[in-house]
Amino acid sequence: MELSREGSQPQIGLIIADDMLPIREYLSMVLSHEPDMKVIDAVGTGAEAVERALATHPEVLLMDLEMETPRAGVDAIRTLAVREPNIRCVVLTHFSDDDTVFAAFEAGATDYVLKDSSAADILEAVRAAARNLSPLRPRIAKMIREEFRLLRSERNALIATLNIVYQLTPSELELLRLLAEGNTKTQIAAMKHVESSTIRTHIANILKKFDESSVNDVVERLRRLGIFNIFTSGNG
Repeated sequence: MELSREGSQPQIGLIIADDMLPIREYLSMVLSHEPDMKVIDAVGTGAEAVERALATHPEVLLMDLEMETPRAGVDAIRTLAVREPNIRCVVLTHFSDDDTVFAAFEAGATDYVLKDSSAADILEAVRAAARNLSPLRPRIAKMIREEFRLLRSERNALIATLNIVYQLTPSELELLRLLAEGNTKTQIAAMKHVESSTIRTHIANILKKFDESSVNDVVERLRRLGIFNIFTSGNG
């Protein structure tokens, strides 16, 4: 960090990356007025953000996500996380969907701020990032809690389903796999050279083990949890 204009405190070196010139100019004006901040550059693409960051080594990069490509900011953050991990990337975007938020943090973002946030919130995010802090904003914390709940639910469903699958006979598992591939019961009976009644018996046993009333529900459950992929890769 450089010293501030008054020489009494270090300045946070900043690069702003946003493809909208008015936004770059607004952010530059706001940040430049802070005695503890220095705007090194303002660029319009993710590629430029990486190039300038590697050349000037700012403490913080304020990064839009959708620039020359829909995920240009995410790609830039990922590159800098590998090549210059000491640079803290603060996302500033209008995207608030789960996939985009998690993609940014997975790439290496330090913080995630929406463009409708106040100038005070943006300044706070920059200062926190410069101190290597990663505050969890209420909206992000809620997303993370919901994602963990979903993952835990999916994990429990997978374990419970696998416990049932391991009770299936090879013939029953093969029958479910063939049904998942779109074959009818009649076609499967012909393929296996068995009577239709044998297929019906297998299905009745499967439904009893899964405590389901429809074999289509069983097949969809196995497909959703990736069970068929697990056993196919294991056989391969």
